[in-house]
Amino acid sequence: MIEKTKITKKISTLNIIGIVLLIIFVPLIIMNMILIIKGWVDPDKIPMLFNRAPLIVVSDSMTIEKDAEGNIVSGAFNKNDLIFIKKVDPSTLTEGDIITYIAEDGSVVTHRIFEIKKIESLDEYIFTMKGDFNNSIDNMDVTSDQIVGIYTGRIGGFGKVANFLGSPLGIVVILGIPLAILLVVDLLKKKKDNQQVQSKNAELELELAKLKSEKAQFTKQLSEESDEKLDEKK
Repeated sequence: MIEKTKITKKISTLNIIGIVLLIIFVPLIIMNMILIIKGWVDPDKIPMLFNRAPLIVVSDSMTIEKDAEGNIVSGAFNKNDLIFIKKVDPSTLTEGDIITYIAEDGSVVTHRIFEIKKIESLDEYIFTMKGDFNNSIDNMDVTSDQIVGIYTGRIGGFGKVANFLGSPLGIVVILGIPLAILLVVDLLKKKKDNQQVQSKNAELELELAKLKSEKAQFTKQLSEESDEKLDEKK
């Protein structure tokens, strides 16, 4: 009975873990595939989902610097961080905001706004950008149509993991783990069911043996009673 209880608890725990992992990973995979497809369809734009996009930091230009007490004095994120941006109206931006833009050479840059100039005649904004860790401002100013979004947050050091999860192997791994757990659950359930069947069979065999024994005793008793009656008649 104790063994059955242990197996049942193990099945329940693994089943819950497998379902939770599927609930977490499947939406992530779907969103990731949507972003990948959007990137294929329009390679000149950063693919967004719900006006938001994840990006992997590949340079040190915004590296975080801290003082002796651990307070951030410069920078916003580090190389290999996973950062998030959301679509923004360029007219609402202010100096000090961190934005992502497409540079003239097609590269994606996320830097801080150093200065904003407005061209009244064109009702256009020109943004001078600078990486916090860089000594000088960016070579070229940025126009409103180059801006992709504003920085909203980061997951430190998660860039390489995100890059792996976006690869075919990564997709197989994150799908395979919960599916493997559910497979183990199924095997344990079958093992439990087999044990229950074997236990019931054993009980039936014992019951059958008991009935046979009782029948044999009853037959023997009838035979003895019959012999006694014959003796009495003689």
